[in-house]
Amino acid sequence: MGVISIGIVLLFLYGQSASEISEKTQEAPIQFKVAAYNVRVGRNAAPEEIGATLKPYDLDVICFSEAPDGDWTKRAGAILGMEHVVIGRYSTAGHVDKYKTIASKTPLYGYEEILMADTLHTVTRAITKVKGIAIAIHSVHFPKGWRDQAHIDETTGKITAFIDNLKKRPAEEIAVVMGDFNFVPSSPDSSSMYHKMFIDIGLDMSWTDLKIDATNRNTSRVFKSERERIGHVIDHIMYNPEKVKAVDGEIIELEKPLSDHKPVWALLELK
Repeated sequence: MGVISIGIVLLFLYGQSASEISEKTQEAPIQFKVAAYNVRVGRNAAPEEIGATLKPYDLDVICFSEAPDGDWTKRAGAILGMEHVVIGRYSTAGHVDKYKTIASKTPLYGYEEILMADTLHTVTRAITKVKGIAIAIHSVHFPKGWRDQAHIDETTGKITAFIDNLKKRPAEEIAVVMGDFNFVPSSPDSSSMYHKMFIDIGLDMSWTDLKIDATNRNTSRVFKSERERIGHVIDHIMYNPEKVKAVDGEIIELEKPLSDHKPVWALLELK
């Protein structure tokens, strides 16, 4: 019986080409889908409507900016099949119901609120595991320096504080940073100081991998005229391109706007 069994196995193996055997033995890449959405304190849509709109994307993790407190994120997550939720401790800029939150299909642990110099601007961080690999998820809503030089300097200081926090993390950590960054990407015609600060520590936007030109697109100012929107891509998904790459993704264009921002999503693959 043993000889017959071995013969059958050998016949099975030799009946397949080398490429077929290689394909079967090669492990599939680890992928996960993420998204970020500034929901404008839920002013334009209920969490169930937002969840239903995003459900076809079959997301694994989503970061919300300007999410209301309470059960808002839990209700959106329930529609998305995400039962694990983290709500940040501090509302952005001290405004009412502008929390950074995270919803995930896989458990979230190690919650931390990173101060960007003070409690007015923070980053909500939690860790999840994708097929046993730890991923540090950061939900952000940065300030925008525009009023005067003092305001620009304050914003620069806060973003620097977050970058310094990232630099102190273990080199092997896989970080994904998502949300409303309030700055546009660098382009051949214009350099973003803040984008460069992230590039300098090894992080870049999914737009680079996806070869999406953001200069004629927008993710914000949805209710303004088209002329006022152009070039306002300020919602991003960032990661270290040496560890992660985006293999698909886009700005989600909705026929019925659910916020003054648009959701952005990416299919990320671990290298």
